[in-house]
Amino acid sequence: MAEKMIDSINPTAKTVGIILGSISLGLTFEWRVNLAVSLLGILFLATSRRTEPARLMKVILPLAVISMSYFFTGWLFSSQGVQFASGASDLALPTGRDLVNGLNLSSRIFAFAMLGISYGMTTDSGELIASLIQQAKMPMKMGYAILTAVNLTSLIKTEHEQSRLALQVRNIPVKPLDSKPLFTMMVRMVRWSERLSLAMESKGFSENRVMQMQMTLKKRDMLFAGGLPLLIILLSFVMA
Repeated sequence: MAEKMIDSINPTAKTVGIILGSISLGLTFEWRVNLAVSLLGILFLATSRRTEPARLMKVILPLAVISMSYFFTGWLFSSQGVQFASGASDLALPTGRDLVNGLNLSSRIFAFAMLGISYGMTTDSGELIASLIQQAKMPMKMGYAILTAVNLTSLIKTEHEQSRLALQVRNIPVKPLDSKPLFTMMVRMVRWSERLSLAMESKGFSENRVMQMQMTLKKRDMLFAGGLPLLIILLSFVMA
C-alpha cells in the first residue's frame, strides 16, 4: 500500500507538495521538525520501488558528512548573535544552546536534502512531463523540449567521445578543454535533431495528437499536495 502511494502520486501534485513543504520547512528553525521531515523523506525512499540502494548510498553518505560538519561548526563555534533556538527548554540540554544550534544547522540541511532526494528518486521524468502537460497545461513544445534534453544527456556524452576519437584517429591533438570536438559534436547533434523533427512530422506527430500516457488527478494527490506542507506547519507548532 505504501509502495503504491508514493510512486503513484501525480507528479504535478507531488511537485506542488514538495515545493510548499520546503517553504513551510524554511519558516521553522526547530531541529525536531527537521528530524521528522528527514524521517519522512527516508520513508518515501524506503517504500518506493524506484529507489536504487547503490545510488541512494552515494548521495546519503556525502550528505551525512556535510551535515556532521555543520553540526560541529554550530556546536563548537556558536555565536550568541546567531542562535537558531532560544527556548527555555533548550537550556536544559548538557551543553545548552550551542548544542541546539549545531542540531538545527545540521538537521536543517539534511531535511531539505531529503525532500529533494525523495522527490527526485521517486518521480519518473516521463510521467512528470506528461502530468505537467495535462494537469498544469504546459505547452506541448516546452514539455517535449525538456523531456528531450533529459533523455539526450547520454547521447551528448557519446557524441562528444566519438568526436574526440575521430580527431585522434586523424592524428589531431585534442586537449582536455579543446573546442574542436565540441564544435563537431554540436554540428552532428543539430543534424540529428533536424532529421528527428522531419521524421516525427512525417509520421503525424503534432500538438493535436492523443498522448498514450494519461495522467489523472485523484483525491490522494490533492491530499499529498496540501497535506505535506500542512503537516510540517503543525509539527512546527507542536514541537516549538
